[in-house]
Amino acid sequence: MKTVMLSEEEHQYVLELLQREIPNLRDEIWHTDDHDYREFLKERERLVKALVGKLSEDSSGQTTTA
Repeated sequence: MKTVMLSEEEHQYVLELLQREIPNLRDEIWHTDDHDYREFLKERERLVKALVGKLSEDSSGQTTTA
């Protein structure tokens, strides 16, 4: 496991980048004909959503508003 220390500003920026990636992935999934690549993209979307969930929680486990 790796730990990365981020400032609040860095944390918010990474969270925003990840949130912006979700619609891009959805669009690419929609336009992809290759089954294997579509599954790869779906897994990538699940990973990004999981990261957004982790970054959206503060140290007490409460969800922050972005």
